[in-house]
Amino acid sequence: MVNIDRRRFVSTAVAGVAGLVAPELTGWSRSHPPGASAQSAFDLSAGTPGCSQVALMFNTGAGFDPAVGVLDTLRTYGAQATMFVMGWLAEQNPWLVQQIAAWGYPVGSHGYLPPELTTRSDEDVAWDLQTASDTLTWALGYNPGPWFTPYASASDDRVRSIANSLGLTTVGWSVSSGDWDPAATADSIYSSVVNGAFDGAIFELHLDAQRSVDGTAVALPWIIEDLSAQGYSFVTVPQIANWC
Repeated sequence: MVNIDRRRFVSTAVAGVAGLVAPELTGWSRSHPPGASAQSAFDLSAGTPGCSQVALMFNTGAGFDPAVGVLDTLRTYGAQATMFVMGWLAEQNPWLVQQIAAWGYPVGSHGYLPPELTTRSDEDVAWDLQTASDTLTWALGYNPGPWFTPYASASDDRVRSIANSLGLTTVGWSVSSGDWDPAATADSIYSSVVNGAFDGAIFELHLDAQRSVDGTAVALPWIIEDLSAQGYSFVTVPQIANWC
């Protein structure tokens, strides 16, 4: 088990939160494949146009009941996805991370704790990212690779630089499903994803947000069916970061 300093477990986190090793889990060139999109705060925020690919990323760490039916749906449709898990959740529920990996979905880091990394010191950001990586490695029994997306998508040049210094690739999203909103519905989640879709899009969804069970999990089959009918294939974040 990793050595975690409980004094660093900030009160806001307590109040606010209730893969198999494969070649694709390795990092990608910092120079980026031609067409792959990055913003100043991220190494990657969209894939290469012309590939007819999209990627689903499921952030996990809000602390509500996980929508494990999402995993069943993905497997039923043969759709790929990438799961970004917060370290505190992996520590308390290693079974969930192990189940995700056992079904073949890449696991990435979602940091260890809230609050947003952009509000924290360099030392605290580095501690959070390293502790998250160590905890995921402990839960999985292997290093899951460099893929990292920040809590609340809070990144900037400083956070990205610290993450890069730790060997992490900072991932953003192209389209948010809005399923983090307590008012979200299956219809609104579906509309946000399908209406925002484009070639190379990375979609942000959540496995354990307040509306994941009755919203995200319900909308997911509609999303997969409709985007597949439009000619898109579903790939992982590591895959969309590289050539078609």
